Formats: sequence, C-alpha cells, structure tokens
Amino acid sequence: MGEYLPGNLQERLRELREANGYKTREKLAEAIGVNKTTYSRIENGATKTISSDILIKLAELYKVPTDYILGLTNTPENTGYDIKELGLSVDAAKNLYSGKVEPRVVNELLINDKFAMATKMIATYFSGAITQLIATQNKLLDFSYDLLNELTQTGKVPNDKEIQQTKKTLKAAKLPAGNVELDRIQRQLMASIREIKKKLVDEVAEINNNSDILEYEIIEKVKNEALAVPNITNLPEDEKIKILKDAVIKGIQIDKNISDEKMATIEPLIEQSVSMMAKLWNEK
Repeated sequence: MGEYLPGNLQERLRELREANGYKTREKLAEAIGVNKTTYSRIENGATKTISSDILIKLAELYKVPTDYILGLTNTPENTGYDIKELGLSVDAAKNLYSGKVEPRVVNELLINDKFAMATKMIATYFSGAITQLIATQNKLLDFSYDLLNELTQTGKVPNDKEIQQTKKTLKAAKLPAGNVELDRIQRQLMASIREIKKKLVDEVAEINNNSDILEYEIIEKVKNEALAVPNITNLPEDEKIKILKDAVIKGIQIDKNISDEKMATIEPLIEQSVSMMAKLWNEK
C-alpha cells in the first residue's frame, strides 16, 4: 500500500472505516462488536483514548498495524511479523541478524518476480512431483517403443522408414527428469540475478551521477562565497581562514543528507584543512 500522509487517531479511524466500505460508525461498531456510542465518541474525538481490545479488533478487521491506527506510523503494511509467521527458522533469522548473509541481496531477491517463480520451481523439485511425472511419461514412451518393436518383429507392422523414424522419435522424447528440472531452475535463477544486477548497476550509475552534480554545486558554492568577499587576499590571516571555512561549510550544506550532528563533527576538520591550506600558501 505504500506510505500515507500523517494522521491522528480520529483521522485514521475515519479514513480506514470509509476505505473499507463502512459508511456509518454504527455499521463499523456492529462489525467489531462494540457499543456504537462508545465507538462514535472515539472517532469524533470526544474520547481521547482507545482501549486495547477495540484497537486490536480494528487492526484485525482492517489488517493494519495498531501503530498505524494510532498515527505512530504512516505505513499501513504490517512489518512486525514473528519469524514463525514468515516461515523462517531460528537459524535463518540469525543469519539475517548477524549479517552472515547480505541483507540487501536477500531483500532484492525476495522482491524479484523471477526469483519468486524460481522458489516455487525449487519447492516442486524438492517434492519430486515433476520427477514422478517425467518418469511416468518415460514409461509410456518405453511402452510405445516396445509395442512398436514387437509389432515389427512379428511382421504385423512393416519395418519401413516411417516406423524406424517413429522409433527414433520415441527414444529421443525420453527426458532425464532431474536434469530437466535443474536446468529450468538454473535458467530462472540466472534470469532473476541478471535482472537484479541491472537494477543495482542503474542505481549506482544514478548515485554517481548525482554525486558528480552535487560535488560540482558544492565547489561552485565555495568559490562564489569566497569571491563574494572584496579584497580577500589582503585580509589578515585569521579573518581569511574564517571566511574560507564559512564558505566551505555553506558549500557542504548544499548536501541535504548531512545532518546537523554530522556537520558539527566535520567542522573542526574543515577548519584544520583550511588552516593547512593557508599555511601552504604562505610558504609559497
């Protein structure tokens, strides 16, 4: 469903009720087995709190997390699944938590349609259903071949070129069950991996392109900030360093991904770098 706009308890209750086809509060209260006055007072804001019983009933009815109803999250999808609900073993979960497997790769595989199909093919392979089907088909082909061979040997059917070609076709139609399944699974897996690789390569290319643009904008900002000060070369050293430092900071602040905390961490490094640059200029 994606992410929705922020909302409080009352807004979420109204939106969810209407989105799920309950035109009146009375109908909704009846659906969850709650007194209609009690529910109405919660939705219209007359009652500021909601009991855990009613909250859980609503979450189960709408199939959304309780945090979404309370307005604590804007994502209506349930993300708090137990590992048993996901069908994962404890060891599988540990491998994810510990980083033994690469989470990004696992995530990309799980959202890829071709990989999803590959998992179904693997499950079928493990069950042996396809193997049994192919084995049955091979037995029918053997039976047909033996029958035709017997008919030609007894003279009931002429062993001409057409019959000989039919025998060859029956022999060639037999399949090595395991190999066929594994080949199909391998092709499906490789198709999913190629698709994921293309996606990641495209993402990296976009990041690199954005980084190049951002780097250029930062350099231009620093240059323009410094040049905006008249006769900067004639100013005292400490004042010159302060101007350059401020220019670099303003340039870096173009990057919206840099938080105030991170900026506070790198500011001393900026001052140190600018001071070293000024020292080198003086030595020249």
